[in-house]
Amino acid sequence: MYEPIHVRITKKQYEWLRRYCFENRVAQAEVIREALETFREAKEGTTMRKIEVVVIEAGLDYMDRLESFEMELPEDKDQAVAEAIEAVEARGYNVIPDDQGGCNEYVSVSGGEDYIAITVEPE
Repeated sequence: MYEPIHVRITKKQYEWLRRYCFENRVAQAEVIREALETFREAKEGTTMRKIEVVVIEAGLDYMDRLESFEMELPEDKDQAVAEAIEAVEARGYNVIPDDQGGCNEYVSVSGGEDYIAITVEPE
């Protein structure tokens, strides 16, 4: 459900909004709602970003990279790992919990190529 509001913006803001919406065939209200949501996420620290999730099979004497995929995850690293684990389980894998020998963690690599590693049991 939407609530109506009245907002005054500058002429420059209005012209940019009008032009952007015309060129992209999108409603002005939708752009404003999206901008407000982005602002709220930034203020609350719940912003999302795309990050690679790497699925690693861990056997008794080996490790093998099975697959990787990108997904939108929160910037909070603990929350991102928890959501990545859920996504890997949803793909049919049995995730090895950290307290049972798994290593499920947010990995920061120089150059900004961060990823989340999730260890799974062999099939």
